[in-house]
Amino acid sequence: MKTDDLQARIEEAESRVIGGVLRKAGVRRLVFSVGQNLVDGWVQDKPFRKRIAGPVRWLLEKAKGRRVGTEASGMAYDLGTLVTLWAQKVNADHKDDAGLHARSRSEAFKGFIETTDFGEIAEMLENSGERMVKSVEAINEHLWKYPAKIASVLAALLASLNTSIRASREAMRPIEKNVAPDLLADMMLSLMKGVRGRDAGDLVNASCEMLRRLHTGSLLLGRGGKPLFQIHLSELLKECIPAINPEILGKARIALAEDREAATHALADALIGNPGHVISYVSSLGSVKNPSIRAASRRMRIIGDIDQEDLSKAAAKAAGDIDTYEIAGLVNDFLNLLNRLHESNPDLFTSTASSIADSIDGQEVRKAADWIIPGVIEAFGPVLSEIMPSLMKGVREMIDPQGRFGSYGHEEASMQLKAVPGSTGSEL
Repeated sequence: MKTDDLQARIEEAESRVIGGVLRKAGVRRLVFSVGQNLVDGWVQDKPFRKRIAGPVRWLLEKAKGRRVGTEASGMAYDLGTLVTLWAQKVNADHKDDAGLHARSRSEAFKGFIETTDFGEIAEMLENSGERMVKSVEAINEHLWKYPAKIASVLAALLASLNTSIRASREAMRPIEKNVAPDLLADMMLSLMKGVRGRDAGDLVNASCEMLRRLHTGSLLLGRGGKPLFQIHLSELLKECIPAINPEILGKARIALAEDREAATHALADALIGNPGHVISYVSSLGSVKNPSIRAASRRMRIIGDIDQEDLSKAAAKAAGDIDTYEIAGLVNDFLNLLNRLHESNPDLFTSTASSIADSIDGQEVRKAADWIIPGVIEAFGPVLSEIMPSLMKGVREMIDPQGRFGSYGHEEASMQLKAVPGSTGSEL
């Protein structure tokens, strides 16, 4: 079909759709009501205009009250036809000249860019901040005088949410009843199959390159050994954090923690009367964890299949990149913190641990230990027997007062160990 014929059919379908919209009773009343308001504003108490306006108002009133039949099905038919013709027109244009629409849009966008002063727009937005805040303050001043209206708005939102939930459920019901699992999987997974992997890879490359450039630029623009990102973020946080009330922040954190507790209790309350859900959760734990275990095993096999020399180089590079000095510093800082806390409050750890220990049922612990420890030893006995010689050798070397790990109090501890009934240093 020629493009000119398609264009003519499109215009014909457009006219039918617009005509159908205008023939609807509500739209007609709106249009003629606007016309009456325009006439009233045009009169302005002028005698000549009043004489003209009278017949015009009468005609508008008659036209507004006139019933013109229109069927929704007919409009839907015309709208479907219009969309189809548009698609045919676009396909025909692309077939003749693939770059036709691109060139027209390019010219239109060029004109828009050339005639738009984005600096003026930016200045307008910057200067509008205070006016927007004042407008919001004015709205709040009057809006919150009527709490019942606010409640009505919230009730309307709730009703909309419930309706959306019900509608979503009804939308899924035909799939549940009429679509077989293989057909559903074929329809849904065909979407994934249709994704162009090379284009997705190019997108990932572009995103990674943008992040790399951003990071590199931050380093190049940095000052005092700090990247620019850190500098700007520090300035932002230094301005933001003093404005935050620490007491309110602490209370908010406590409130969130207690709300999480309340949600857990609410779920527990609901499950008390439905033990089947709990049984289903427990019985499915193994099957739920198996995919993660298999995935981890597969990753380890992939690493193990790499050429040994290449793997060794990669591991050496990873180990060399680890900042061991910072790790040691972290351990030192942590121990220093613990020691300072102990010096200021020697009973802090002991009292906390004692409080926990006093609440533990010793009989239950002993009962559990009576079967757990023998079971672990029996299960891991072959493994333990292989590592025990090396373990005992290492322990012997560490407790030897003359060994290379000797330190302050080492000899005294060794003598105390030998003094334990049934043990001798030689046995170790």
